[in-house]
Amino acid sequence: MLAPTLSVILACILSIAGLLHTLWGFGVTFPAANEQQLARMVVGKRGITKMPSMTACLFVAVSLFAFAFLALVLGQHVHLPVSKWLVALAGAGAALVFTGRGVVGILPAFERALPEQPFLTLNRRFYSPLIILIGVGFALLTLALPHWSWRLGLLG
Repeated sequence: MLAPTLSVILACILSIAGLLHTLWGFGVTFPAANEQQLARMVVGKRGITKMPSMTACLFVAVSLFAFAFLALVLGQHVHLPVSKWLVALAGAGAALVFTGRGVVGILPAFERALPEQPFLTLNRRFYSPLIILIGVGFALLTLALPHWSWRLGLLG
């Protein structure tokens, strides 16, 4: 019964991240003192002084809320009238997106592209490891779908 608990944990983490992006979209600089400090903390682009546009922040926020909803669907807290294969495909896609971003985030090329401090340190210590764990969480939720494990046996 790990899936229901894991899905709620993922949904909470993703909803908090979505809420932060929503606040940033509306100009709130929490947890930084000003916009430049926040941009250096969460974007990391060389020489950045301003946060991305409201539209960009809100797009990321909506995406994070959608992934939070998907986590609840995978944990079977929410039932949708769609094919189980579509739910499984969405879960696998989410696992790939998050795991991929997490792994790419620790590569030297990524660090050279986004060298601004404190983003670089936060990305190494917090952002990328958390994003990898979120990706693993989505993979586990996808594999834990009812009657999913026996279908994996058909592949071999």
